[in-house]
Amino acid sequence: MSVRRILAKTINTDLEYEAIGIDLAKNCVSVALLTTDGEVVCIDRLDYSELEKSAQVLCPTTFAMEPCTEMNYLVQKLEAWGHRCLVIGGKNVQNYVENHYSGQKTDLNDAQAPGRTLEINCKSPLIF
Repeated sequence: MSVRRILAKTINTDLEYEAIGIDLAKNCVSVALLTTDGEVVCIDRLDYSELEKSAQVLCPTTFAMEPCTEMNYLVQKLEAWGHRCLVIGGKNVQNYVENHYSGQKTDLNDAQAPGRTLEINCKSPLIF
């Protein structure tokens, strides 16, 4: 299946998403939105406030991310807004990036990997 990768500046809250992979950083977040049509919409360096504003309006969906210090706070907020949050082990994300992106470790690849890992292993997600 060929996947179209689209770069965007904001989250389109009118669309439904199968999963949203996020890569958390200190002041911003990279987001990979996996649409129900199989498209991947990537957003590089989205502010936390923009992510929170969009998440409040989005239909309930699954957010996937690697474990980190900022994760707990964000997971509590997302779950309070009705979303499902899964934490994908860093080793699984690293393996996905190595196998599917020729080891190119970028924020967008790191954001896309948790959502794709979740999509591939939907019956038993790799949660650690």
